Amino acid sequence: YGLVGVKKDTILKMAQSTHQYPLSEENQLITMIVGLSSLAWTYLIFIIFFYLDKEGIKLIEHLKLKPKGAEATGFCQDFKDWILMWPSLVMYSCVSYWAILKVAFMGKKVCGHDPSSKEGLAGGGAGAGELLALVPPNGEEATSSDDN
Repeated sequence: YGLVGVKKDTILKMAQSTHQYPLSEENQLITMIVGLSSLAWTYLIFIIFFYLDKEGIKLIEHLKLKPKGAEATGFCQDFKDWILMWPSLVMYSCVSYWAILKVAFMGKKVCGHDPSSKEGLAGGGAGAGELLALVPPNGEEATSSDDN
């Protein structure tokens, strides 16, 4: 509790030097209510998405596109996914924003996916040509050198 006074003094010194004073307690309360209500509305929309997903699964099973229970998830899995949906979307947005900034400042040379390039694949083990040589043509059985 001794650091509370130090924190307030530091905030006031920063406010005096930047001429940006902190919000009053009433404005802080309003800001908190607006932020939390925005978060609540977001999670309400997520619940609607989960409901639509469950209804879509029922339709897929009714049309016999998938066997009954193939897409079933339990309550705990759904609850975990619902809770982690917001942080996942925020982190995805951060990664996307970083990628846009990277392209904006560094240009087209940073575009691409090197691990999936041919050079990236050839360096890590057998190449596609070597693997195809191991597959016998026309469904014939492979013979080992010991059988000849």
